[in-house]
Amino acid sequence: MSTSSSADEERGVLHVPWEGSFVAFSIDATATLQYYCQGGDVAAKEAIEQLVCKQYAGYCTQWYGFPDQDAAYNRIGLRLVQIGLTKPRPNRTDKFKHTTADMCVPILPATEHPLGRTPLPISKPLPWPNCYQTTMDDFDVLMMPEALDYSKSPVFSPGTDFDISCFTSEDAKRALVSDGGEPDSESIQNDDYAPDISDDVDAVEDIFFSSTDDPMWNKIFTPAVKVNPDLGVINVLSDPGDLWDEHAALKKVIDECKARRRAGSLPPDKKSAVRTQRLHGTHDGPVLSRFSKLAIKLKRARSKIVHVLRFKAFES
Repeated sequence: MSTSSSADEERGVLHVPWEGSFVAFSIDATATLQYYCQGGDVAAKEAIEQLVCKQYAGYCTQWYGFPDQDAAYNRIGLRLVQIGLTKPRPNRTDKFKHTTADMCVPILPATEHPLGRTPLPISKPLPWPNCYQTTMDDFDVLMMPEALDYSKSPVFSPGTDFDISCFTSEDAKRALVSDGGEPDSESIQNDDYAPDISDDVDAVEDIFFSSTDDPMWNKIFTPAVKVNPDLGVINVLSDPGDLWDEHAALKKVIDECKARRRAGSLPPDKKSAVRTQRLHGTHDGPVLSRFSKLAIKLKRARSKIVHVLRFKAFES
C-alpha cells in the first residue's frame, strides 16, 4: 500500500465503507444494466428510465474479498435501517417474505419494541427520528471504488453486529415457520443465492478473497449502487420494502434483456462485450448454490476481527 493510501485510511478515506459504518445509497439502474447487459437494448434502456430509485441507508456488514481501488466494482453487504417497526414485504419472493412488525431492533435513542429488545448503541444518533435496525433485510450491492471519507459516519460498536445476527436467527425461524418451512439451522444461516463449496480450505478462501469479476458470482443478481457517507443527503428515508420492489423490477428488466439477446433479437456489440469482459471478467463459469458451514464460520470470524479493527481506528 502506498504512503498516500495509508494516510487516507488514517483519515477515514476508503474505497468501501468501514464494516459497521452507516451509509446512504440508492440503486444505479444504468450502471447495473451496463454491468449485466453491456448497456442493454432500446427496450431495456426505456424500461430503466421508468424506474424510480429511492434513497436508503444501512450499515456495512461485510466485504466480499479485500477492497480493490482498481476494480470496476467492489461487492459489499448492507443491512438496512428503517423508520419505525417493520412493515409487510408482500413483494419479496424468498423464504423470508413473511415478516412481522417486531422483526427489527431499536437504535438509540429509540427504545420501544414489542418484544422488549435492548436498543442498539451507536457512535452518534442517526439523522432521522425513531430508527430501527431491520433483521430481515440484508442487501448485497456493487459499488465503484470511489475514495470517500467515512470517518464521520455513524458506526456500531464492536459486537453489535453479532447481537443483530442473533435477532436475525430468531426472526428467521419465525419467518420460515410462517412460510411452512422447517426452522433448521442450516436453512437459516445459509443464503439462497450463495455459492456452495466443499469444506476444502482453498475453496473457502476462493469465495472470500474473490473479486466481483469471478465467475462464481455470475448468476447472483447484485445491483450497482451510488454510495454516500453523508447521511444528511437523505431528506426522507425510504422503507426497505421499497428497495425489494426496485430490486425485483430491475432484475426483470435485466432478465428480459438477456432473454432477447439469447434469442438473437439483440446481436451483442463485440467491442462493448470485449470492453466489459476486460472490466468485469468473463462470466461463463459454473454457479454454485450454497456456502458450506466452514465458509460461514470463517466469514463470521473474519467479519468480527475486521470490525473491531475498524472501530479502533475510529476511536484513534
